Amino acid sequence: MRIALACLAALLLVLPLAAADAPLYEAQLIFNPQQKSHGHVHASCIVVCPNGDLRAVWYESGKELPPPFFSKEHDKSDDVRIGGARKPAGAKAWKPPFVMADTFGVSDNNPCMVIDKDQRLWLFYASLLGVPENTWGSDLLQYRIAKNYSNPGAPHWDYSNILVIKNPAFETGFQKQTLERAKEHNYSKAQTNDALERSQKRFNDPFERRLGWMPRVHPFIRSDGALILPVSNENYDIAGMAITKDGGKTWTYSQPVPGRGVEQPSLVEWPDHHITAFFRSEQFHHLILRSESQDGGMTWSPLKETTLPNPDSGVEAVLLKSGRLAMVYNDLKDGPRDSLAVSLSEDEGNTWPYTRHLERKKGGRYDYPSLVQAPDGTLHVTYSYNTQTIKYAHFNEAWVMQGDPK
Repeated sequence: MRIALACLAALLLVLPLAAADAPLYEAQLIFNPQQKSHGHVHASCIVVCPNGDLRAVWYESGKELPPPFFSKEHDKSDDVRIGGARKPAGAKAWKPPFVMADTFGVSDNNPCMVIDKDQRLWLFYASLLGVPENTWGSDLLQYRIAKNYSNPGAPHWDYSNILVIKNPAFETGFQKQTLERAKEHNYSKAQTNDALERSQKRFNDPFERRLGWMPRVHPFIRSDGALILPVSNENYDIAGMAITKDGGKTWTYSQPVPGRGVEQPSLVEWPDHHITAFFRSEQFHHLILRSESQDGGMTWSPLKETTLPNPDSGVEAVLLKSGRLAMVYNDLKDGPRDSLAVSLSEDEGNTWPYTRHLERKKGGRYDYPSLVQAPDGTLHVTYSYNTQTIKYAHFNEAWVMQGDPK
């Protein structure tokens, strides 16, 4: 009898562990585009709130459009706004979408959110002041902060401001990169001087220098509580970090990441507190790139290639509670963004033994993913679904490690 009871007790201890490791996957559209068209819908970001709610944002054309909705100009017209939706804790579906932010007369794009160490919700987005004639290079960063965001609809914002990036280090870094590029392409002395003169002239324009800083992935909360906003500049093809330690009242700026043509950095901080940034890239090898910082994001190492492909599309990396690194990305080197994958690494991104696809359908478009881990260890992802709506997926590491069905 005692042996039977001991075996039963052991079984009861094992069952929860087995259940926790069982593959989990569920997915749904945040809203049905056939019922409510928001025109062009793109570039989402998701957060898990302290009370268990999920919040997602994206940008959308305010125009009601007939199918197929998509137009490359919709994100650059003056009616583009930030849309949002909320999935209350325990609910089976997302509540109807609402307007999260809308600057009259310009195009609001590339929203991203984060919840800081004091459990305040931050929203960043880029307002394209020059639309439609001047688009990404004319963007002005805006941000808002809310202490209470458990209500339906958009939060009541406690603080809002603009972020005008003024950093002499970017000018110095840009000139250094100009010299490196001149050397790489064997410029003559006259050609090199001409390139330096042209780049200096561009930096002398305060509007071009202070505008064009684009956010995209989650802002990052460093282990000491500082908030890092990864940005890339559409006018100069350089990336860097804006950092605040006082709730957005003042900002400091990093040195630029070495190299041109890298965008939308996604940050992870390792147990030894060094930080890695992963980038989408225009580089000809079509691979996700990475750079390292040993000083909290202020300076960055030369770019290195990972083994993961990238067709110049958005990526996001998250260091998981298990110690694994998760990456969500379009696993293609070129062509349409019709394949979206999640990969796991057990050696800080050197190798990626586990991959599973969220989408893989010829002719589709699934891109700009946003990835976050919940307190229970499961993963939440949103991504653009044919630019008609945002799709939401909820899964665990066991599901990814199981691999694609044969």
